[in-house]
Amino acid sequence: MDTDSWFDFSERVVLISGGAGAIGREISLAFARAGAQIVVADLDAEAAAKVAAEAGSDAISAALDVCDAEAAEALAEHLWEQHGHIDVLVNTAAVYIRVAAVDLTEADFDRTMDINVKGTWLLSQAVGRHMIERGYGRIINYTSNAGNRGSSLQLAYNASKAAVISMTKSLAVEWGRTGVTVNAVAPGPTNTALMAPAFSDPALVESFSQRIPQGVLTPSDVTVGPVLFLASPMAGSITGHVLYADGGMSAT
Repeated sequence: MDTDSWFDFSERVVLISGGAGAIGREISLAFARAGAQIVVADLDAEAAAKVAAEAGSDAISAALDVCDAEAAEALAEHLWEQHGHIDVLVNTAAVYIRVAAVDLTEADFDRTMDINVKGTWLLSQAVGRHMIERGYGRIINYTSNAGNRGSSLQLAYNASKAAVISMTKSLAVEWGRTGVTVNAVAPGPTNTALMAPAFSDPALVESFSQRIPQGVLTPSDVTVGPVLFLASPMAGSITGHVLYADGGMSAT
């Protein structure tokens, strides 16, 4: 294998859901720098367009509600017709709600599950059909180390991320002979706008930092390397794996 091409994504089409978020933006820009044709998909169409513009002239954006099955199918069909292939799907779209379990509303629970779980499934299904038809594809889901542990005030989020881990493994098994790999990355507490309300509490930040062996919150760009690796030829035999990038927090 030509090692010089391992992280060259020229002529690859990469779709990033939640691409206008802090993590999605980092992933989008990284793939663009690696030569990929990126598609920044986000509920916020204006923000997605800004990220695509930042990434360069070849990047495009799309308005997408990941909970809308018809929209997911339509986007996958459009990209397939336009490019003839979708090589990589990165599912970063997510919400985070921090509230006591006894106060968690049914609406907030459903919203968390809809975006974090159903949204990941719907886009994986829509894009996965085409990848299976072609015999090649890389799907990388975003979970969290919270999906593998218990913690206070984030029941819905933890449950949703545990579901993403299970989904990742199930798809990896079912699609194992198709040429499509399905993996996940699991950051720890990440200093993004999504988490800003929770992290406005210095005591909470200090509590998290004490539980992280490296002693700091997860930077928003820390999963760029793992995602590029899992999308590369280097990781062709890796599927059903959850790669933790959380400063060692999952080891405690």
